[in-house]
Amino acid sequence: MATDFADATPPLEDHGSSSDASSANATDGKQLAAGGAVLGIAMIIANAGNYLLNVFLGRWLTPAEFADANLMVTIMLLVTAIAISLQLIAARFAGVNAVSGDEAATASLSWWLEKRARVAGIAVAAVLVLGANFWSDFFNSASAWPFVILGVGMPFYLVQAVGRGVLQGHLTFRPLAATFVVEMIVRVVAGVALVAAGFGVEGATIGLTVSFIAVWFHVRLLSGRSIGEPMAVDAIRELTSYARPVAVLLLGQIIINNGDVLIAKRFLDPDTAGVYAAIALVGRAVFFLSWSVATTLFPASAQREELGEDSNGLLYAGLGIVAVMGVGFVVGAALLGGTVLGRVFGPEYADVSTPLARYAFATSLFAMANLIVSHHLSMGRIREALVLLAGGAMQTTLLLFGRESIDSLIDAQVTAMALLLLAVGASHVVGLRQPKTSPVQDVQEALT
Repeated sequence: MATDFADATPPLEDHGSSSDASSANATDGKQLAAGGAVLGIAMIIANAGNYLLNVFLGRWLTPAEFADANLMVTIMLLVTAIAISLQLIAARFAGVNAVSGDEAATASLSWWLEKRARVAGIAVAAVLVLGANFWSDFFNSASAWPFVILGVGMPFYLVQAVGRGVLQGHLTFRPLAATFVVEMIVRVVAGVALVAAGFGVEGATIGLTVSFIAVWFHVRLLSGRSIGEPMAVDAIRELTSYARPVAVLLLGQIIINNGDVLIAKRFLDPDTAGVYAAIALVGRAVFFLSWSVATTLFPASAQREELGEDSNGLLYAGLGIVAVMGVGFVVGAALLGGTVLGRVFGPEYADVSTPLARYAFATSLFAMANLIVSHHLSMGRIREALVLLAGGAMQTTLLLFGRESIDSLIDAQVTAMALLLLAVGASHVVGLRQPKTSPVQDVQEALT
């Protein structure tokens, strides 16, 4: 953000200090709208910066090199399944603790999750670094070094997710928004400088890794470092029970968001894979912009559920916002997509208006389905997450059958996402007619 974050960032201690204050946070629509707007603007700025970097890469790198650079981003997004799981778990329980004013429990939660995040980060780093030559051959990449460089940043990337989750759970959207912009600025500056200096894909990947370290340091400054008392056995049991449906959601989300790019990189020729990577990069903007809506909705729904209040109104408002985003993006892509990409990236990308509009349509359908799933998950309900995971499996199957061309890959996604939205919407309607149970009971019943 271009503003002074020192002035815009309230201290965490001011949030959740009492049950009354937390209730106000959960039920004050104006405050949620203001916080969501700040977060939405920050994500627009962050995404604009990231797209600026990709424009630069598209101009400086060949389509084959661009596909290699985009593969590093795709792998990072796969690891996001772990990072967002940690963030959502921290957000939900930090939000619930804020209702009761038990910030000591949040400190214990944060410390416990960070230990697991470090272990997971080291494990992912080992897979990337030790298997670099294998991954390079498998994905037809020119060099193994980007896999090594990306692996170095994984522990930092996963640990910072816990801090972001605590910020989200406290509804402190301004400091949370700041972390996304700081991450983008470091990535763009480092990536552009290193690629311009002649380091190519390796330079772009160094920029990615350095941004992970920078955002880890920034989140640490915002949230501080407090070690609470060891978590009680019951609290750990409740947390791990909730972690399972979160993992289901994120696994389905990552498969849907990134499986097509991996399949294109594996089966299409390098230049065609590069064109597809550009279409996917721009087409997925709808989902990432809609994430600000989901991020705002998630802790607010959890707090309202804890207070016994209805949160479906938040969901319907969020769906309306995402639908408007999707319509605007699809129309813009159909009218100007090819012209803009051709001028920005180069003539290889000029004739993509129709596939880009169709890709954006598929992504819009997925963004709406994901919002419904996130809403139910904030209250510990797993059924919709299981439906989303099944949708990911269906999409992957259709993609493998349609791996011959860009058009067939996009056809597979439109079909899969339309069916997914219908299934998730039907599950939501059925859920409205069923008696409510506790979130933990919902999880346990669904898993047994």
